[in-house]
Amino acid sequence: MIGAGVVGVATAYHLAQQGHQVLVLDQASTPAAMCSFANAGIIAVGHASSWAGPAAPRQLLRAVLGQEPSVKLSRCMDADMWRWGLKFLRNCTTISHRRNSDAMAMLSRHGRDALQQMEAKVGLTFDQSHDGVYYLYTSSTQYAARLKGNTGADTGFTPHDAATLMKLDPALRAFDGRLQGGLISSVDSKGDCQKFTTGLVEWLTAKGNVSFHFGTTVTGFASRGMDVSAVLTDKGRFACDHVVIAAGTETPKLTASFGVRPLIYPVKGYSATYPILDASRIPVRPFIDETSLLAVTRLGDRLRVTAIAEFAGYDRTVTADRVAYLDTYVDQHFSGAVDVAQAEHWAGLRPTTPSGRPYLGRLRQTSNVWLNAGHGQLGWTMAAGAGEIMAAMISGNPNNAAQVSETAHWLTAS
Repeated sequence: MIGAGVVGVATAYHLAQQGHQVLVLDQASTPAAMCSFANAGIIAVGHASSWAGPAAPRQLLRAVLGQEPSVKLSRCMDADMWRWGLKFLRNCTTISHRRNSDAMAMLSRHGRDALQQMEAKVGLTFDQSHDGVYYLYTSSTQYAARLKGNTGADTGFTPHDAATLMKLDPALRAFDGRLQGGLISSVDSKGDCQKFTTGLVEWLTAKGNVSFHFGTTVTGFASRGMDVSAVLTDKGRFACDHVVIAAGTETPKLTASFGVRPLIYPVKGYSATYPILDASRIPVRPFIDETSLLAVTRLGDRLRVTAIAEFAGYDRTVTADRVAYLDTYVDQHFSGAVDVAQAEHWAGLRPTTPSGRPYLGRLRQTSNVWLNAGHGQLGWTMAAGAGEIMAAMISGNPNNAAQVSETAHWLTAS
């Protein structure tokens, strides 16, 4: 297993459950050090919709013109971005959007169910809750459009006007005078992804059939015919029967030696984590501000806020004006309830495919190299389900990978 983020560790768990001996390699010194480190903390089944849709081209045009605060283009002269972007635009039709969103929703629901099964079996605590999520609108037009589209596909979503929401949760009075309405989702959960992943690593290590090698950089592969017989690293050679690449945005670099470049682009997201000073003023459920496009989650005694999709290549710099956007939002809504001066700012690279669907399958050029990568902003949501599907594929068991995977001629998901 290459990659010790939540996707890689969840896959290692499912492989171990099926009797495999698993060795996990990661170049970082700790688990969940990259995209899994400080994400929104929401298992967002209700947000499992492809970004590539009819409205996306206009949003991207606004971003190019600097008129879209939630989307930033910082590196326009990037051939990989334009290659990715052309495929993204081809996925923006109504038919493609529906097909991709249905696949993402299927995998997200499976991920939620598999995660809760893991939670019960392993007994981990990671600031989790299964009480649902608020989807809030400060735009009456957006809220009306959501209500119009609130069909049977939105089972688990209950709409409420602003007054009802603030009565149900007095902390939402932070939006008083601006909140137009929202929905309460019963299908979403929350939890600290980094805490979960670290705890699962400790549990797997104690069980003995999964070992972890951190601070280890993969340098190549040793092949015998169509088989990879060993993974080569700066710490030595590791023999293997199968290789799973679950390395997020680093995946295309690792597959290049097989002549394959998955369309996974690093879309940069920002988060800020604040100590909570007055818990009574923090909403009891996480919420997604659908108008401002921010996610807000209480994780124990901390408040996590995430936002922005920035096209900046592999740059992980925490840019001052980007995190100031988060601090300003929190100061406007929760001034005095959290300690803004003690904010911990972070930026991570979401491994995003043009369709929003991850790559799940085996490289056709090989008999034993597998991909589980490209989950975008839904890595925490999809991880447990994708790991279970991957483990089933490697073990030769039928599964629904072909229904949820990004399609490519060099990948077999059957």
